[in-house]
Amino acid sequence: MQQQQFSFEDYVRMAEQGNPDAKYILATKYRNGEGVEMDKEKAAQLYRELADTGDSDAQYDLAFMLDNGEGIPQDRVESEKYFKLSADQGDSDACLCYGGILFEKGNYKDAEGYFMTSAMKGDVKAEYNLGLLYMGEYLGEPDLAKAKEWFESAADKGFAYAQSMMGSILLDQKDLKGAEEYFRYAAEQDEPSAQYNLGALGLSNQIPMEYAEAVEWVTKSAKNGFEPAFQLLLKLNSQ
Repeated sequence: MQQQQFSFEDYVRMAEQGNPDAKYILATKYRNGEGVEMDKEKAAQLYRELADTGDSDAQYDLAFMLDNGEGIPQDRVESEKYFKLSADQGDSDACLCYGGILFEKGNYKDAEGYFMTSAMKGDVKAEYNLGLLYMGEYLGEPDLAKAKEWFESAADKGFAYAQSMMGSILLDQKDLKGAEEYFRYAAEQDEPSAQYNLGALGLSNQIPMEYAEAVEWVTKSAKNGFEPAFQLLLKLNSQ
């Protein structure tokens, strides 16, 4: 359906006639204030009507609004219900969110399944979360090979946290050149731990870097609130 072909009134009419696509578009217009005064409650009402017929997109949008209290009362129980309904239909964003809910509850095995569904569709946050699961002891013994595989996939798509994690993994493996590369990618996206690690590598002469540049990276990290960077700057200033 091409939205630009229809007026707001057209969507109202089609929605009243039972067209689910029109109802979804109408809900989104109310939610964002597109062509009509913003009305989050009306948007949630329309999303709920669609969600209860099994529309996975509406289930996710309603869950998101409920989870965040976006213009409607926050309701984490209801949001979890609708995230699961959408996730069980394979919605990538819903799988990521519901996997996160399960992770917070300590249900790591089921969280893995939902993250995997999202990751297989290319979601970088899900890939990163899988890396964290496999790196820790959430599923039993850590599996560094699996963790590295998922971190690398997310990192190579440009996800800064995964790039920083890859830098740390490669640093542990004594691959200074690879570590520097990933830390730099993440640092340039303003990821504070990568900024710190990049600067620290330079200051310790483990990689070629001018002193001024190394201090600059550590300073950026400190300004982003990374505590080890504060401590390193204090140490440098006391010398």
